[in-house]
Amino acid sequence: METLDPTSAAHLPTLGPYRLLRPLARGWASTWWQAQDTDSQRELQLLVWQRLPLPGLSNQVWRAACGPLMALRHPNLVTVLDASIEQGQPVLVIEAVQGVSLAQWLAEQEAMAPRQAVLTVIGMLDGLAFAHAAGVVHGRLEPSCVILDAAGRPRVSDFSVLPVPVDLQQLPTASGLYLSPEVVQGGAPDTAADIFCAGLVLYELLAGRPAVQDPNPQRARARLLEEDLTLPADVARGEHGEAQLRSILAHCLAREPAQRYAGAAQLREALQEWLTPALLEGEADSRGGQTLNRLMQQMMQQPDLPVQAEVVRRVRRLAGAEKVNLDEISRAVLDDVSLTQKLLRMTNAAYFSSVGGGSITTVSRAVALMGFMAIRDLAGTLPTLEDMRDRARAEALREEYERGRLAGRYAARLCPTQAEEEESFITALLQNLGRTLVRFYLPDEAAQIRQLSHSQGGSEASAVLSVLGLSFEDLGVSVARSWGLPEALVRGMRRPAADHTPRRPEKRDDWFRLLAGLGNELADVQTRVDRREHALRQTAVIDRYTKALGVTGSEIWAVIDAFQPPAPPKAAAGVAGAAQPAPAIPAEQAHPLSRARARVRVAVAHTRETELLLKIAGEAVFDTFQCQHVVVALREPGTETFALRLAFGVRQGVLRQHFRFRLDDEGDLFSTLCRNGADTLIRDAASPRIASRLPAWFHRHIRASSLMLLPLVQGDRPVGLLYADKVQVDGFRLADRELALLRGLRDELQLALPDSVAATAPLRAALKPGNS
Repeated sequence: METLDPTSAAHLPTLGPYRLLRPLARGWASTWWQAQDTDSQRELQLLVWQRLPLPGLSNQVWRAACGPLMALRHPNLVTVLDASIEQGQPVLVIEAVQGVSLAQWLAEQEAMAPRQAVLTVIGMLDGLAFAHAAGVVHGRLEPSCVILDAAGRPRVSDFSVLPVPVDLQQLPTASGLYLSPEVVQGGAPDTAADIFCAGLVLYELLAGRPAVQDPNPQRARARLLEEDLTLPADVARGEHGEAQLRSILAHCLAREPAQRYAGAAQLREALQEWLTPALLEGEADSRGGQTLNRLMQQMMQQPDLPVQAEVVRRVRRLAGAEKVNLDEISRAVLDDVSLTQKLLRMTNAAYFSSVGGGSITTVSRAVALMGFMAIRDLAGTLPTLEDMRDRARAEALREEYERGRLAGRYAARLCPTQAEEEESFITALLQNLGRTLVRFYLPDEAAQIRQLSHSQGGSEASAVLSVLGLSFEDLGVSVARSWGLPEALVRGMRRPAADHTPRRPEKRDDWFRLLAGLGNELADVQTRVDRREHALRQTAVIDRYTKALGVTGSEIWAVIDAFQPPAPPKAAAGVAGAAQPAPAIPAEQAHPLSRARARVRVAVAHTRETELLLKIAGEAVFDTFQCQHVVVALREPGTETFALRLAFGVRQGVLRQHFRFRLDDEGDLFSTLCRNGADTLIRDAASPRIASRLPAWFHRHIRASSLMLLPLVQGDRPVGLLYADKVQVDGFRLADRELALLRGLRDELQLALPDSVAATAPLRAALKPGNS
């Protein structure tokens, strides 16, 4: 099928009730059009035959003939919506599918990797098996009849409707002959013919060229009837199971129909048997292969893990904003494990390699490739955790997501270069892929693993092997390979061995693997180890990684402190089964800001009183850095004005009277920094560039020489400001750990503030004189 010149549509602007927008492709008997229903304005695709397949064909007979095809609904089939005869031409109305045909993909990319080619044909066969079971035969399967949609699925289209005799002279055999020997000899297409044509498609995906092509139709016919079609010797050389794959293909392309596979399901099973050890990088334990096959089957039925509804809402809001920010949307996507995986899967699928994609290893690149509106629409189509009926299963999955995000945050914060933080984060998430998939798709096996590991004293690895026949890691790597994820990400999915000290990374990818491994080990301790053992186990993990990563133990402790998860509320004394409080963290490990953050969490667990939360944070900053003043300002209800809510320091009364500014004052430095959400340290407030933008009340009443400003933001809306100052120039000399802890405290405060904090009771003084 060849691509058409858009100008060829000029002479045919409408066809019945359809406006023809542009031609998509042309075959020997029909043409694909992008069209629009003139009544509903809905975009569709039309398959239009140049002439009637039977003389005198009526609209009623045509619709009746198309009835079985219109009844087919399957994820690997393109849906036919209607059929009619318009202006003497038979028409099929088809859902508009964003994607590229296999023919177009092959023209641009030449050949697929064997695993990806087999996966593509397996998807085709799923659709064919469904159609065959409904009594529908395709009849002319070729690369142009298979669409790779934006989600990476192969979708079969362009089924034969009425038997049309084959005119070999009319076929473009120079670009490939896609018929079975019996059909070329005048026989009617059947399931055996479809199996042969599926073999021709697989041959072309592997070899990058058709099995039979010749400008002379008679020579092409003779080759099809007289030669055994075998893969060239240089194709799939050295691939695992090469002989088995060649045997499967030969079985498909047998000239005698009785020697082929009995049906699409049997061919699919043979390809899956080849694929399983290929994905597992070798011969798998039989139970491991069965587990992987069962998981893949479940994922065929329900391809997407559920997302968090709050993240979907945030992504859709950001994507639809008047000023769209790529970094903000990317950060929002990364906050959801399922959405991150979905985006990487889609943008590494074959479709995106034909529209400027390639090896996509970051969400920000994936978002840029797909476009903001596509991300918004995609987020709205995914199932959510809130929709799951099994609430216990949904909560278990949410906990798994939280643990993965914590590992990602550890890895990203420890990454030495800011530009590569995202890949560190994603690698840490993917190291948990196998566990997450089992938790969702194989809940019975997940329960067996938990029970067995508990009875074996916590040995999860041996329990996983006993139940699944392979490790979580092997399972996750196998699925990632089936998704076509870049090898750089796949290699990073294998954690360093827990009983060895890692070596210093030699290649860029090794850094991500080690950072992700450290992040996951710390997250495992934080979420799966008794709190009384945290300090010991964390110290052991840190000692293993410091030399390899070239970081100090104190730097890793600072990151742990910055992302300390909320502690459970204390149980009432005397309650049966109540959790016992964890022992205190050693004083040398507990920083005042870390203790303040823990106090904020405890306060949130017992009360949502805004004043108490602000007081805890403000006191900690004031005492830790020996400030002249600390102020927490909040946005007044229904206004653009920020005013003091809480003050510490020598001139509280003056501060309460004068510390206020408007968010829309573009000349005010406080306003600008809050609007931008920018954490700022000003070393010398008297420098002309800074002084000119500070408000008059600051110069008149505060007269500080150095100051810190940390905006408080909810969503993308600034709602407050944490301010601190000192008398001396360059008074704040923050170590990396202190900066991380300060930001962590601010982030905790942001999360703890009620959503309605900017619309609470009128402004009032929080402290009586002398309280600070």
